[in-house]
Amino acid sequence: MPEKDFTMQPAIQQVIRALAEDGRAGAIGIAEHAVDAYLAGSPTEGDRTLSRDILVRDLASLRGIAPHLAGFIGRVETYVASLAQPSLSRAA
Repeated sequence: MPEKDFTMQPAIQQVIRALAEDGRAGAIGIAEHAVDAYLAGSPTEGDRTLSRDILVRDLASLRGIAPHLAGFIGRVETYVASLAQPSLSRAA
């Protein structure tokens, strides 16, 4: 089965895939920054929650398209999941 066209993926998915495939030192930090920028475009907390859910779905899709990048994708998924957890400062 041919690999899906890279250009048909959502922009955030393209960025994460490119970083994973490049394999440069610091790529995970850049991916985390890209996730933060993506979520910062959401004007309300509800929109951010929806954007996180969409991003998790897109990352799962990317894992299916490029299973050789599963380790990197898993680290990004862990970061996204950590953003959904209330921080101790907000909980207090």
